[in-house]
Order: sequence, then C-alpha cells, then structure tokens
Amino acid sequence: MKWDIIKTFSGKNRHCFTCQDVIREYPVAKSIYLSRLLSEMVKQGMLYKVSRVIYHIVPLRANPGSYVPDSHQLAKYLMHNKEYYIGYYSAMQIHGLVLQPSGLREIVVTAQQIKPALRTIKGIEFQFVFHTGKRFFGYINTWINQFEKAKVSDLEKTIVDAVEKPQLCGGIMEVGSALYHSHFKGRTDNQKMFYYLARYGSQVAKKRYLFLSELLGLEWTADHERMLENCRSGFSLLDPAAPDQGIKRSRFGLKINVDVQRIKAAIYS
Repeated sequence: MKWDIIKTFSGKNRHCFTCQDVIREYPVAKSIYLSRLLSEMVKQGMLYKVSRVIYHIVPLRANPGSYVPDSHQLAKYLMHNKEYYIGYYSAMQIHGLVLQPSGLREIVVTAQQIKPALRTIKGIEFQFVFHTGKRFFGYINTWINQFEKAKVSDLEKTIVDAVEKPQLCGGIMEVGSALYHSHFKGRTDNQKMFYYLARYGSQVAKKRYLFLSELLGLEWTADHERMLENCRSGFSLLDPAAPDQGIKRSRFGLKINVDVQRIKAAIYS
C-alpha cells in the first residue's frame, strides 16, 4: 500500500500532500492506520515530512538524507488553505529576473501574520512577509515547475514590491536589473505599473522606481513626470540595506548611498 500511495499522488503530479488527502483517497482504511503508514514511509526515506501534516514524495533516485525539495512547491503546500503569494526575490527567480539565483531562500507574502516569520526546512529558509489588505494584490496562478502552479506576484507587482523593499530582493542592483531587463524585453505593462504604484501607496517605492527609470535610460513619459511631481518631500535611502550616507538628490527625494555606476555596469555588462 505504501507504493500505491506514492503512485496515486505521483500520477496526479502531486508531490506534496497532507494526511487528510490520503484519508480521502483511502476512505475504507482507518485513519490511525494511514497515519502510522505515513510515519513508516518517512522513516524509510519514501517521504519527507514538511510539517506536522504535510508530506513530500522523495524521488526514487534521490538520496533521502541529502534531497532538497523544490522551495516554491513547499511554499505552496505550507500555505495550504491560507491567502499567500510567492513574492520578492523568489518571484523574481520565477520570472527569470535575477542576476545570481539562489534556491536556499523562499519569500512568501501572506494576508495574515505567520509566526515565526522565519522557518528553515531542509536547509531552505522560508520568510513570511505580512501585507495589509491594501497591499495584498497583484498575484497570479503561474507555473513553478513543469507540473504545478502556485500563486506568484505578477511581473509588475514583483517590481513594485521590490522597489519598496529591495533588501528582500538581493539589493538595489538586483532590483535595477529586474526593472531594466523586463522593460527592454517588452514584458512590463507601464499602465499597470503606474496603477500598482498608486494603489500600493508607498512614496519611497515611487521614488526608487522613478530614479532607477531615469538612471537606466528607460522611456520617460508624462506619467513618470506626473508621479514625480506628486511625490512628497523628504529623503529616503536608495538602498535601505546600505549605510546611511551619500549625496542627496532633491529631484527624487533620495539619498544615493550606493555607487550607481556599479549598478549600471552590472546591468549593461
């Protein structure tokens, strides 16, 4: 029956499942028996226990001791029956917008606070970032591998989230690269981008987006100028992860605390 469970869920391209899923598939068997069976499968290296009730199938050719599950897939099942989307650096990876991919960190945006906000599973660090209802929008059901879909911020929302919190996206250089390449490959919808920035309501996100747009030579439109005119006074750091130092740019209300020429060089190279 152990192999039958594996075949049942693998046949449906479901590599993660819960104890309740197994109970629904085998209604004749007693739940306590099925629970004991799953525990045995974990000990035998057939399954990896993600959480108290979630199990992940270990591939036949994989070493159970060193096998690392797909982080996007795990995020989807960890958030089972909860409002979420994969965002920030993890979404940038899914959209193919990162300079240096890293599979050991997964950022999940949630509509409710998750505690603890940091959790490590099989060497993968999961960070749960809470967004209020006003900022919890702009996600789609998209492919995370060749078999499964999960909720991921769309391209424009990924960039809006990134300019708000570049420290969750590998830094301002990674954010600039994502903005540049998505724009010049014609992948972004500018109208949607401005709508998202306005709906998001973050002054610093607007300032960083506008600054990077000009720095990287993106098309400057009346929408850019209008948004710039409506930005409030005061200075914010271009990169919140860098030291509080540098030259103030009054046009954008930013303190340029990183070497912007390095940003351009990394992107244009």
